[in-house]
Amino acid sequence: MNFRIKNAVSFGKTVLAVLLFFPPLGAIAAEVHTTDGQTFSGKIIEEEDAFVEVQMEDGVQVRIDRAQIVYVQREEDPEKSRQDYPVLGVTYGTPAIFNLVAGYYLGDLGAKFCGGDWSNFWGGQLDLSKKLVDNKTFLGSLSLVGGYVGINKVSDNFSTWGIPYAVTHNFFYGGVGFDLNWGGLAVELDCVAGDFPNQVAFPFQIGYVHRFN
Repeated sequence: MNFRIKNAVSFGKTVLAVLLFFPPLGAIAAEVHTTDGQTFSGKIIEEEDAFVEVQMEDGVQVRIDRAQIVYVQREEDPEKSRQDYPVLGVTYGTPAIFNLVAGYYLGDLGAKFCGGDWSNFWGGQLDLSKKLVDNKTFLGSLSLVGGYVGINKVSDNFSTWGIPYAVTHNFFYGGVGFDLNWGGLAVELDCVAGDFPNQVAFPFQIGYVHRFN
């Protein structure tokens, strides 16, 4: 029995030592500069109005009074992504076959415009988006979409949206969309209704859209 107790005590001491040495999850890396010229580098494990507690790289914990602190220099989390940023890119698909894309995301919402004018095809589309996921490398969002497409004659034997290219046709459409952006690779699929013969269509875009986050 004594042997088991000793083992349990030894194990407990080991766990306690590990917990004391490693900072808690979510601790912020920082440098604390004090009035006497010292710099304390490590992780901020506790921060109050009266003091800041820092765990040094060697595991020693130091509590520094606010009155002694000149400033705190915090390291940015490399995985943290800006939530407010512009986007810019090019895509293939509706509305103008080859589209220029520009937009801005602000918090959980965003607005994006794409389109172009290539003589035989022209048009533009506006997306009003709600973010579902937004981190450094990935963005997923749902959107309300609305757009305009113009088609000139290209061929008597080819058609799109159910409209022969033998005539000029312009139409408006609106609906919902879902778009993904993974490291700049952008894919969007929409479900829209409009004044074209098929009435309902599923236009798409694929291309490169850079997020300045």
